[in-house]
Amino acid sequence: MPTKPKIQTLSASSADVLNAIRTNASAQYQAVVPFATTDLGSLKAIGSVLNTYPGLMNEFLSSLVNRIGYVMMSSKNYSNPWSMFKKGRLELGETIEEIFVALAKPFEYDPAVAETEVEKRVAPDVMAAYHIINYRKFYKVTVQEEELTLAFTSSDGVLSLVSRIVDSLYSAAAYDEFLTMKYLIARSIVDGKFKAVKIPEVTAENMKQIASIIKGVSNSFTFMGSDYNYAGVETYTEKGDQYLIRNTSFDATMDVEVLASAFNMSKAEFEGHGVLVDDFGEVNEKRLEMLFKDDPNYTALSSEELTALKAVPAILVDRAWFMIFDKLDKFTQRENEQGIYRNHWYHVWKVFSASPFANAVVFVKEESAASAITITPASATVDKGQSISFTADVTTTGFASKAVQWSIDSTKSSISNTGVLKVAKNEDKESIIVTAKSVATPSVTKTAKVTVNSGE
Repeated sequence: MPTKPKIQTLSASSADVLNAIRTNASAQYQAVVPFATTDLGSLKAIGSVLNTYPGLMNEFLSSLVNRIGYVMMSSKNYSNPWSMFKKGRLELGETIEEIFVALAKPFEYDPAVAETEVEKRVAPDVMAAYHIINYRKFYKVTVQEEELTLAFTSSDGVLSLVSRIVDSLYSAAAYDEFLTMKYLIARSIVDGKFKAVKIPEVTAENMKQIASIIKGVSNSFTFMGSDYNYAGVETYTEKGDQYLIRNTSFDATMDVEVLASAFNMSKAEFEGHGVLVDDFGEVNEKRLEMLFKDDPNYTALSSEELTALKAVPAILVDRAWFMIFDKLDKFTQRENEQGIYRNHWYHVWKVFSASPFANAVVFVKEESAASAITITPASATVDKGQSISFTADVTTTGFASKAVQWSIDSTKSSISNTGVLKVAKNEDKESIIVTAKSVATPSVTKTAKVTVNSGE
């Protein structure tokens, strides 16, 4: 089960930091390194001792970065503007199984029927999505010996040193986390995993009309329904769990008080649910390519997709849509005696994923629809008792859903909602027609023919 770490803040002087390290150090360290005071001479004396004993310097730096650095990192990590979307830290395991149990089916009360069906089982309709650790990165910074010496020549030198180490590592890690969250949203929108809702061109004159549409969707979220999540399950989202992520241009045009009224909130309350983003199409492709160059699951956004994303003014999501977990954040350090410097590493492991069961809407200016479907394979021959997988490529506009519903014209064989056809051993048809119907535009369909081989 994920846990939210207890936030610690570092509000101490260099002397406080040195004494905290000394208190938790080895007996040898405590015997040789004196107690620190705020006097500059005391700090210089400690610096002189540590520079004389390399072993104690190693112990000092290890504690400085691993202990004090972690406190500073945790404080920053959970004060970022998008921290409300993170689920916490995975203490055990590396896979999150997200389970969704559909609504139970209703039955007509009939005592006569009850006599024969009282022992009959009705299994719950359970669906699951799996989210795995898919982000393992490390960051590295080098500290020269001269910097260590200078740390003890001023009253804030020690804090300044650890701040430089931590900031250089954290800034990169935090920026990459933000970019990955933006990419997760962008890729999901492009792949049709958000429900697209049309709004007028964003201008100051039609803001009330746009706010009215947003309010309508927000209100709909609070009622049980299947229209706004990718899995098509019956679910709902309370107002307190809804977040409107809007780009800076839309935010500059839209009156925040008007938006707040759409959520039945005061302006102050809405500030916590109105999240800003610079641009949905501004994802820093070069940095993402660097981050995911060896990741087979990463697909770069095309220039056409980025242009379309730039036109998106806002999205409305359930907080549960974000499946983002921290697994590991660890500092390590090592001295290079030949080069007289020390390398520091910051390792971060995370889960970046999205729930198919949570409501998510993207607001667009064009009609959202599917126009064509291509099924692969278009035809096949399958033995009785065997299976075959089909895929559907859906051509869409306006970020319409690319999902399809699969069906067949056989009552004995079956096809799953992911397109896996299982030909029954007692299938009596010579051929089976597989149909893919667009979820976005049900009138758009495509078929494939499967010739049934008796195997004789």
